[in-house]
Amino acid sequence: MTLAARSGALSDIGLHRKANEDTFVVAPPLYAVCDGMGGAQAGEVASGLAAETLAAAVAEGRPLLAAAERANAAVFRRASEDSDHSGMGTTLTAVVLAGDTGHFVHIGDSRAYLLRSGALEQLSDDHSLVGEMVRDGRLSEEEAASHPHRSILSRALGTEPLARIDEFEVDLCAGDVLLLCSDGLSGPVSAAAIRKALGRADPDDAAAKLIAEARRQGGPDNITAVVLRFEEPRPAGEEVTLVVPADEAATAVLPARDEAPDEAATALLPSRDEVPDEAPHEARDEAPGEAPDEEGAADVPAAPAAPSRSAKRRLRWLAVVLTFLTAVAFAGALTVSTVFYVGVDDGRLAIYSGLPAAFGPLQLHAVYRRSSVPYESLGPAERRLVDEQGLHTRGSIMALAGTLGMWP
Repeated sequence: MTLAARSGALSDIGLHRKANEDTFVVAPPLYAVCDGMGGAQAGEVASGLAAETLAAAVAEGRPLLAAAERANAAVFRRASEDSDHSGMGTTLTAVVLAGDTGHFVHIGDSRAYLLRSGALEQLSDDHSLVGEMVRDGRLSEEEAASHPHRSILSRALGTEPLARIDEFEVDLCAGDVLLLCSDGLSGPVSAAAIRKALGRADPDDAAAKLIAEARRQGGPDNITAVVLRFEEPRPAGEEVTLVVPADEAATAVLPARDEAPDEAATALLPSRDEVPDEAPHEARDEAPGEAPDEEGAADVPAAPAAPSRSAKRRLRWLAVVLTFLTAVAFAGALTVSTVFYVGVDDGRLAIYSGLPAAFGPLQLHAVYRRSSVPYESLGPAERRLVDEQGLHTRGSIMALAGTLGMWP
């Protein structure tokens, strides 16, 4: 049986990134999410090149795994030939729909979820240092969620000439909902919140709700969601995205940039920074200058009264509180700019300015300088120097960077 699929896809830069390195593909029967890595613009290049190569190969009729291997070769070749993009790579989680079967490929820590009869299942394995430790029983799921090196990948597309890519199939049913997402969503958003959002009837609403929830949880990374809801085929005339052969499909490879989308992408990638939980009530449709009728006139509110003494007192207290918060923010900014530590960014060593902590959604640190040295290349003693995240002055942090061989 051939199921009908309705899709919704959105991506957001998040609250702490300067660029969006995620790319998603909506090209029925192909759907995919790529999360680039490599610093500067290399991550953006890696994810975009992988998505474009994958979509083109599937449109030519290649099997999904072969298409993913071609994408790996394209990213690796670009990284090898261009020193500006050396070491770049990307995650890839993709599905091709055929009848009532989803054919998946996966590498990295983006994820595929299935919601069926109210139960949420993670279909993919995280190819990350922390993910491997969880599967080996060395870490619990709760410990993994807050581990300082949870973003270090053990496998990625484009970092090696031959990538080890997972391949699997899932039998689908009417009522199933699939989610492909980057770790900027699965990291901060709980499984319960994902399950609730995917319960929405409209895939666009579900994707928007997931993006908004990730932002409410701090939005530490780029956020991407591709949602597919499967249904029995509907009568002709009703709008629905049918699963069609690859050679008949139109390709829409949509990198999520932080500038406004062009007109062609607007239908699939609405330009909105955040989406409210519920749609606003429709405004009353009245002609300009038209006076309300007599019955409606009684509903017009009277002009507001002048502020009372208690209201003025509350305003004075508010001013005092805002002044205090401004002073605290200034002190925090001063601290962040004068204290440093060595950490890990996308699997590679980096110097951070600030404190290795967060105050609610506010991260108290930022990347000061990146290195090309992988964390996994360090010996046990050197790893301890990184893991302890000791605080240093600008001079002493550069000395530590020299000890770790972060730069030639």
